Amino acid sequence: MNKHQLKKVHYGNDSQQFAHLYTPSHKEKLTAVVIVIHGGYWKDNHTLETYATSAIVDYLQGFNVAIWNLEYRRMDSVGDNIKAPWPATFKDIAAGIDMLQHISLEEGLDLSRILLIGHSAGGHLATWAASRAKISPSSPLFSPQALAIRNVISISGILDLTAADDLEQPQQIHRLMGGTPKDFPERYQACNPSDLPAMHLNLTLVHGELDTCVKIAQLKRYKEQTSQDIKQISIPNADHFSMLPHEGNWQESHWVVIKQLIADEIDALA
Repeated sequence: MNKHQLKKVHYGNDSQQFAHLYTPSHKEKLTAVVIVIHGGYWKDNHTLETYATSAIVDYLQGFNVAIWNLEYRRMDSVGDNIKAPWPATFKDIAAGIDMLQHISLEEGLDLSRILLIGHSAGGHLATWAASRAKISPSSPLFSPQALAIRNVISISGILDLTAADDLEQPQQIHRLMGGTPKDFPERYQACNPSDLPAMHLNLTLVHGELDTCVKIAQLKRYKEQTSQDIKQISIPNADHFSMLPHEGNWQESHWVVIKQLIADEIDALA
């Protein structure tokens, strides 16, 4: 396994505005980058170290790639969302990813070779981040200097914010957005992957057929609404977390599918 060096990089002043950058100890040229965004219903009940995507970060250290494990401001677990009111979470994801443009020369990063991976709410944020070019210029989330990303893997992702009933906790979408689609249609248009079809994406959507936290209907809605040519992987007998090693129930056979997918995408970046 390659040895990676770890550095904590802040992209803002808040304690949650940082990323862990892992770089290979020995490299001879610019390094491809894999960005990882953790989930947790956008709530501050997990961190980049405690969420199941930490298994992906560990696995990635077996490859000659840089890893950008991104933290961001998240909502209070209960009550009103006063910790990360809209658009804080989205601003952080954008700023955290765009920070790579400021450190790429110093760290030897090849920003033409990026893979973005997210799980659950992280899958939503990953797909959204790669689709930012489609955001209306009138939105506060639009940025003409957004880092272009083509390769995305969304695992159990929330892809249509307007279909909250597909979620086990539908209220979390409304907390994140500050209201319903009827209350804030412009916000949803700027933040909903299903409203931001990015035809340039090499997008892979992975979902468990037994997922009750985020129903597989989310994948199907995205496919129907965007008419996008995507790679779609449905895993029978998989639920929301069984594809990633963690302290709860997970399946090695499901994790093998994810590992092979990641390895193939990294090979394609070479």
